[in-house]
Amino acid sequence: MAKVLLFNQFFSSKQEAPEYVNATLPINLLYLASYLNSKGMDCKIYELGIFDLKNAKYLDNGKIRCGLTDEEITAIILKENPAVIGIGCLFTVYFWDIVEIAKLIKKVNPAIKVALGGNHATIFADSILKEAAFDFVVRGEGELTMLELCALVLAGNGDFSKVNGLSYKDSSGVVMRNPDRELIKDLDVLPMPDYSLLNVKAYSNPVENSPYVMRYPLIGMMTSRGCPGRCVFCTVKAVWGRTWRARSAQNTVDEVELLVKKHGIREISFLDDSVSINKKRWHEICTEIIKRKIDVKWTTPNGIAYWTLDNDTLDLMKKAGCYRVTFGIESANEETKKFIGKPYPVAQAQALIRYANKIGMWTICTNILGFPYETKEQIMDTVNFAKTSGTDFALFFLLAPFVTSDVYEYFKKEGILNFDAVFTDNWLDDEKYSQIFRSMSGGGFATKYLTADELKKLQMEAFRGFMLHKAVSYILNPLILLRKIRSFEDFLYMIKIALSGMNMIFKNFLSFGMFRKKSMGTLLYKRPKSALKKR
Repeated sequence: MAKVLLFNQFFSSKQEAPEYVNATLPINLLYLASYLNSKGMDCKIYELGIFDLKNAKYLDNGKIRCGLTDEEITAIILKENPAVIGIGCLFTVYFWDIVEIAKLIKKVNPAIKVALGGNHATIFADSILKEAAFDFVVRGEGELTMLELCALVLAGNGDFSKVNGLSYKDSSGVVMRNPDRELIKDLDVLPMPDYSLLNVKAYSNPVENSPYVMRYPLIGMMTSRGCPGRCVFCTVKAVWGRTWRARSAQNTVDEVELLVKKHGIREISFLDDSVSINKKRWHEICTEIIKRKIDVKWTTPNGIAYWTLDNDTLDLMKKAGCYRVTFGIESANEETKKFIGKPYPVAQAQALIRYANKIGMWTICTNILGFPYETKEQIMDTVNFAKTSGTDFALFFLLAPFVTSDVYEYFKKEGILNFDAVFTDNWLDDEKYSQIFRSMSGGGFATKYLTADELKKLQMEAFRGFMLHKAVSYILNPLILLRKIRSFEDFLYMIKIALSGMNMIFKNFLSFGMFRKKSMGTLLYKRPKSALKKR
């Protein structure tokens, strides 16, 4: 039995608007549990999600649940009989699942204290605590606050007024909000993540292997927290603020080595929001990987700040095992870039993309379409840049104005959308909350100048046009691909990428009638609906 449990939530959706989500590595819960255990708290992590989408279930309430059943979760609670259960609450669109988990916990044992943490919980702490099933919200960075909270609960002390970063209900049910907690300045004081708390293999070997991954097993890790940028679409500021703090190069590579040598990991995704902000530290990390002769491949899938890079840095990254680098372009239109908060020259990005290609790295550019004041002509600047930049891949996402982002306020200001009514005194209503889910999962929001349908059409045309452009460029100049090959492993990866590209072209050019009805996600990944079991 454990005194403290941490639940990684399951994901559910309405059957009329299905979404299928695999369990993902709960990095924040892993850090939290490792810290609590280092302080003698006896904490365990339980995964409530699923690793194989064939195990998703149709429920009698009209939902699809990608996760454990209520009976399975109940069995966990009865077995462990904890004093506190913490739940990571990151996603607004999936918050109703958190509500159901909390209600189930209280149904099994009303004495168990339920604490929430994460992005969504931090922003909406006061509203969340209006639901009887929630006892606490740990706002912002969680380690120190959760430790103090659990110590008081286990000691039977009901005075939580001195716990900074905590929101709670007093004895009369009034919501109390303590002062914010200062962020941890030196992240090296946190213990190394204890991966024995999780089934690492389950997270590192997904059922549907992506053709874009060079090696499996693959796992994600973080070397820093926060970002000093002010991008209007960003939501991480709720927890980390506008600051950036990092683990030392030595500490970071210690974890890389641990994952490779103890857990058999062969590829790592650095999931930081701003991994390369400190160029000296970033160089030290790459140099340390090389020095220790760690045989690992790695990528930066969340995007890397291209304005922090230069040719020497790319050379060092390549030597240290980086084979694919993602550039967060977002927009190539100068006016839109200023609105976003990324006024960095795309000419610099283009030069780095071409150099990365030259030394044998694969390149990806991520782009966002549908900012509130963006015109079709401005969107086409982004699309045209993707075609001419030399990048191997380009992704075009439709903007999702999450309620925790700054850009949401612009949509409200223009009267385009407003979810505020969902967060009133009566907001904890399943159908009412589903409004957000349906809107977010639908993809694309009307802007001042474009309808949602027009944006979806532009997205599909952008993706299709880019694929056609790359196919022609590879045919006319096969050296673009051949220069990627520096080893037999590179050759096999190139073949895998080429087959994937041919498959997408076959599906989306020879089946054009079907193509117009598909979302971008459908183009890249298969939906497993036919494999679902009705329970």
